[in-house]
Amino acid sequence: MIFVDANIWCYYFDRRLPEHEHVRELMRKIIKSEEIVCNTIVVMEVAHYLVRHFKGADARRKIGYFVNLRNMNIVDFDRSVMTEALESPRETSRICLHRGFRRKRRRGNSDVGVIKTEENNLT
Repeated sequence: MIFVDANIWCYYFDRRLPEHEHVRELMRKIIKSEEIVCNTIVVMEVAHYLVRHFKGADARRKIGYFVNLRNMNIVDFDRSVMTEALESPRETSRICLHRGFRRKRRRGNSDVGVIKTEENNLT
């Protein structure tokens, strides 16, 4: 299971961005072969970007594709997930797909929110 950051989705959907070339093939591979988990905050961030940067029909088409991926589970980012993320101490050394790179990094509360989304989806 993989969680993809909103920025990566935006880079993937907007081929005008220089970052698109860096994420295109990786995202195609993920979409074809991985189970993807996403939370409602990421969906709204991506939809907001698409509506602001594409004409109505194009934005709706891309949003429809995104939210209807067969291998993506969209979970609610609710108060309990938020509370868990806020109560979790800063953790280290987890590999995340975040801002285009798989890497070990120190996490803040936004990353802990992603991890709590994944954990709650597994139970």
